[in-house]
Amino acid sequence: MNRVAKLVVVDNDDKYLLMYRSAHPTFGDDPDLLGGTLKDGELPMEAMTREVYEESGIVVDEARVLMIYEGTDHSVDKTHYSLYVLKLDNQPSVILSWEHSSYEWLDREKFLEKVKHANDTYMHMVFHTLK
Repeated sequence: MNRVAKLVVVDNDDKYLLMYRSAHPTFGDDPDLLGGTLKDGELPMEAMTREVYEESGIVVDEARVLMIYEGTDHSVDKTHYSLYVLKLDNQPSVILSWEHSSYEWLDREKFLEKVKHANDTYMHMVFHTLK
């Protein structure tokens, strides 16, 4: 079974970090979150922390992270989703990796609107979890 762990990052002004994929073969330039697929033997929190750093340069303090969803709802192929949220004291610098072409900080309403219309079912789960 595939397992995916991603992070909702919220800054001190309640702005949500939304990434945009770099021409993904399935999802194109769709909205995305930091995080990704677990490697063999990896726990969801470990994978999310590793992926966030690889994709953005943001170092995650795991003690401040909250899990807000875990399960296979919203997945057509029963991929196990883990979703975390991290509220930061400031807005960190983002160093883009090859996986994302751009990013933006959005208020909650705009963030949810973009997430709602994404092609990836993971993002639909994010919308339903946060709305």
